[in-house]
Amino acid sequence: MEEDLYLINKVKDDNDTDSINELIERHSGIYIDMVNKYIPDAMEGLHKEDIMQDRSFCIYDAALNFDQKKNTKFSTYIGNLARWKCLNIYNKNIKFPQSCISDVFDERISCSSEINNIEKRENIENIFKALNKIPDKRARKIFKMRYKDSEKLTPWRKIAKKLDLSIQGCINIHNKNLTEIKKYV
Repeated sequence: MEEDLYLINKVKDDNDTDSINELIERHSGIYIDMVNKYIPDAMEGLHKEDIMQDRSFCIYDAALNFDQKKNTKFSTYIGNLARWKCLNIYNKNIKFPQSCISDVFDERISCSSEINNIEKRENIENIFKALNKIPDKRARKIFKMRYKDSEKLTPWRKIAKKLDLSIQGCINIHNKNLTEIKKYV
């Protein structure tokens, strides 16, 4: 515990990368255990992989915000943060399920299916025509990267990284504009 406090103080005071790497190495197991416990593998709409990739940032953020005056171990603090992160994502998914491009059409197209036949390509083209009427240019980039640039759906994390947005921000822009597209298609 004292060594954790020493490392945390080095991160807070000096932004020491070796200290943060040591904290990440020590406490990644707790974070992963909590994510595995609260986000099942088969949960539709939840991207467990994206949550797992946030591990380093969450531990870094926890080090910056940790208050030793509260008499809590750092490992307990990280475990609680990971648990609440998972529960918040799970609850958000229940309240606001992610929309899919196939929702625009009456046909049954799986979101995870490849977009490679002519009919689906025509539907994509209609969506991009509708996107021209929407003022948010980021939406066009997101839809293009997600559905048009490859034969499979591009993961949200790749889109977010390319556009320098958060994953949830990209999903929100996508879903907001999907409802707008429905008006034009």
